[in-house]
Amino acid sequence: MEVVESLMIWVWLGLFVVTIIVEASTQDFVSIWFSIGSLVALCVSGFIPFWAEFIVFTVVSLAALFFTRPLVKKLMTNTERFTNIDEVVGKQVLCEKDITKFTSGEIKLNGLIYTAILMEDCNKEITKGTIVEVVAIRGNKVVVKEISNTKENVEFIN
Repeated sequence: MEVVESLMIWVWLGLFVVTIIVEASTQDFVSIWFSIGSLVALCVSGFIPFWAEFIVFTVVSLAALFFTRPLVKKLMTNTERFTNIDEVVGKQVLCEKDITKFTSGEIKLNGLIYTAILMEDCNKEITKGTIVEVVAIRGNKVVVKEISNTKENVEFIN
């Protein structure tokens, strides 16, 4: 019986390390609750019988899961990330390379060349030199629609 109790320190330490590695390899909180439980069980492992350590581990892990999971889940789902790329939506720019329904083109925006695609409901080809409006950002592509065929009386950003 004493052999089992002396080995329990290593069992809890091993379980702690494994749950931390699992937690570090995922993007969601999966095993942090069991890491907390195994750490507490590790702290009390020399002072109480091994069967009581299992109870401590179970109670602490479930309590951590029950009381903190809803808060963590709420904090994780409400995160919005705003970037400066959202500022380009609505800007008018010059088309640098022809854009068709099946091939992407290019636009120059703030001195940078971006891959541009047509809006889904547009079937008309946009030719080089046409003024287009940025409608949305989809992944690493800029979605555009045609505004004008000439540069007259149109303010745009290069």
